[in-house]
Amino acid sequence: MLQLKEYQQRALDWLSAYLRRCQSSRDADEAFYHITRQTFGRGIPYTPVDELPGLPYVCLRIPTGGGKTLVACHAVAIAAHELLHSDRPLVLWLTPSNAIREQTIQALNNPNHPYRQAIEATAGPTSVMDVSQALYLQPATLKSGTTIIVATMQAFRVDDTEGRKVYESSGALMSHFNNLPEELKTGLESVNGAVKFSLANVLYMRRPILIVDEAHNARTPLSFKVLARFNPSCILEFTATPATKENPSNVLHSVSAAELKAEAMIKMPIRLKVRSRWKELLSDAIAERISLEAAARAEQNQTSEYLRPIMLLQAQPRSQRKETLTVEVVRKTLLADFNIPENQVARSTGEIDELEGKDLSQPGCPIRYVITVQALREGWDCPFAYVLCSVAESYSSTAIEQILGRVLRLPKAARKQHEALNLAYVFSTSENFGAVVNQLEYSLIQNGFEKQEVQAMIQQIRQEEQPGLPLFSSRRPLAEPVSISLASEPAFELLPPELASSVSYDAGAGKLTIQAQLDPEECRLLRDALPGAAAKYAIDRLLGKIVQADGADLVPPAERGERLAVPQLVVLHDQQAELFEETSFLSIPWRLSQCDYRLVESDYSANRPLGHGLEIDISDQGKLKEEFISTLQQNTALFSTDLGWTAVELVYWLDRAIPHPDISWGEANAFLTRLVMHLIEGRGLTLDQLVLDKYRLRDAAAEKINAHRQATHQKAYQSFLLPDSQTPLAFRPEFSFIYPPDAYPYNTLYKGNYVFTRHYYPQVGDLEGHGEEFECAQFLDGLPEVHTWVRNLERRPNHSFWLQTSTDRFYPDFVCQLQDGRLLVVEYKGADRWSNDDSVEKRMIGELWEKRSQGKCLFVMPKGKDLEAIRNKIQW
Repeated sequence: MLQLKEYQQRALDWLSAYLRRCQSSRDADEAFYHITRQTFGRGIPYTPVDELPGLPYVCLRIPTGGGKTLVACHAVAIAAHELLHSDRPLVLWLTPSNAIREQTIQALNNPNHPYRQAIEATAGPTSVMDVSQALYLQPATLKSGTTIIVATMQAFRVDDTEGRKVYESSGALMSHFNNLPEELKTGLESVNGAVKFSLANVLYMRRPILIVDEAHNARTPLSFKVLARFNPSCILEFTATPATKENPSNVLHSVSAAELKAEAMIKMPIRLKVRSRWKELLSDAIAERISLEAAARAEQNQTSEYLRPIMLLQAQPRSQRKETLTVEVVRKTLLADFNIPENQVARSTGEIDELEGKDLSQPGCPIRYVITVQALREGWDCPFAYVLCSVAESYSSTAIEQILGRVLRLPKAARKQHEALNLAYVFSTSENFGAVVNQLEYSLIQNGFEKQEVQAMIQQIRQEEQPGLPLFSSRRPLAEPVSISLASEPAFELLPPELASSVSYDAGAGKLTIQAQLDPEECRLLRDALPGAAAKYAIDRLLGKIVQADGADLVPPAERGERLAVPQLVVLHDQQAELFEETSFLSIPWRLSQCDYRLVESDYSANRPLGHGLEIDISDQGKLKEEFISTLQQNTALFSTDLGWTAVELVYWLDRAIPHPDISWGEANAFLTRLVMHLIEGRGLTLDQLVLDKYRLRDAAAEKINAHRQATHQKAYQSFLLPDSQTPLAFRPEFSFIYPPDAYPYNTLYKGNYVFTRHYYPQVGDLEGHGEEFECAQFLDGLPEVHTWVRNLERRPNHSFWLQTSTDRFYPDFVCQLQDGRLLVVEYKGADRWSNDDSVEKRMIGELWEKRSQGKCLFVMPKGKDLEAIRNKIQW
């Protein structure tokens, strides 16, 4: 099974946390506010579905190239186990088009495809079908494992031929309604008092999990009404571009471009070149592709990986009013003017598709140029696409966006030895360079990237017609563009072209916008070009935001090639050193079978929470919302086929359902057997009760085991810290975490007004522009003793420095390289949390790390706003 990337696993962890919170609080709204307070730093109001009060409805935002379908496959089991408490869920998987539907069905049915492997590894045996096959779905299929019906939203609308069949009674589905419990009849569509044997009714009873691919296309009032007819248990959106205005998506977690780049999922940055003459542009683009192919051959010699860079050419549509650069004109130019072999060129339009049936990834495929107009075949995915060349000059927002995503994916999600193969390339015909930049930025946003990220994603190649300019701009974009009011347009003719391209003037709004940091001389030139004393004064007031320092500081240490390495603690075994991490004490055997196995009433209540059915008046919407989770699980239990289990089978199920890599099978089996038998013999619960309630029992048993585990780990952990430990902790510089200079996977970008000048990376990640942590960062940035510092990202084990605690990895807030060569690690704690158990343990391991370094490293945890403690530590 394909291993998940860090950011993919993190997204799933937040989804799991959300559904567990729904389970405990019985409130999808409260759970969303609670989790987003952790994912975004602030609680976000929940937008409910009016037709389905209480329904958990959340979105995971993953940009183009981030593998959202793979994440969706893993999400099926999470929803089934954490929310439905079911091993055999029914899933309705909605796609945005028929083409994507067919591709999804093909992938999910292919036992060698990562999607199918992910589903079966997490959700068990799986049946996959389309709507036409689902019209003959039998109960035996639903009882045998996970069932996935893949369809488009249109397939469920009554004005669609296939959609009408979904709501029609069919004898093929009659067996689903035999001996139907009264609780399940409420809400089913009927005719003359008789329940219809329809697929819609089967779905309604079975409470399907709804997986919605590119869900922003499904968020309309009509779509909600259609979805409500199937009585879903939850709706999980996976999209690059969530709805933000009408019916906004409930974005639970958002993945950034930096996270995709750090995991080598996308080519970044994008090199952009603009020319006014299209044949010259085409010549440049062809030369770039040929250069990339030479790099690809060298890459293959080094790594054996085959690559064949492909160019996507965007031509103009035919017009009866004027001559245009059509697909045929571009193709003829490639063949006649540039001597491109005919078998290397393929057309892909609505009228002709020469890519049909071809696998472009195969070494024997000759295609190197693909000509299209608006969009390639939907769902077309070829990581070999490196160059996008658009000769269709257009300022419309959709001109590039439809095919830009096709050149973003990095082949095999792995960085290449040759840096040129880690980038994407866009060539565009235009007289207006700024308009193309704006269009490309908008296109990136439409592919799911944040507005604040896109400027850093574009590396602008200046037009060669402008002599004296650097080939690539080294200018750093502002995290947030700065605007000032002007009564009239600046004298742009007085500005150098590169400076002029970094500012723009909106005559209608009367505003000048500065989009990039300027050096002091550029600021003076801009000031001289502004009309009136008020405008010059406004620029002077903004100097702190827009001016970069002189000299080498223009380029941050990571981009200058400076190394930032932080030694980590190691465990010594007979003078052999290994990194001190969780496995150091996980490997110490412990006897779970000797621990207390009894679950008392406060651990596991004999009274199973039950819903009150669905016969609730419209005026009782609040009550219905509160009862949604309980009613859902009660309805799911009605389809359980688990009765008749033996105690041994229940213990076996619990053993598989509770992760315990540090506990042997014999120890776990003995503990769980005693736990189950105590509930039956000691507390008088029946085996059928326990089996019916096995997921709640799983949670209680897992919590009991974890409490014993934590107590054991705490004891083992403490033994490593003792001076006379047989396996002492030591300090070894050769065991150092080294910050990757080209990968900084922040989730959110700092957008404050203060300009940090000493941060190791060009951007500062996961830091608000206000608050106590910001004040601490600002304090560090201003200390003369600090050479460079980095905002240390939490839960990024491959990209951040960490120290092991008894329960988790501790990621300090800031890591600093001092001017004298020492390292300073700072963990900021509010005064109200400075003395809690978590802070005490972090302080203990941090101070031990400092002590073992023998003066090479410093650790400080200032108490609240006592930032002078940092200065005192440095001077200590």
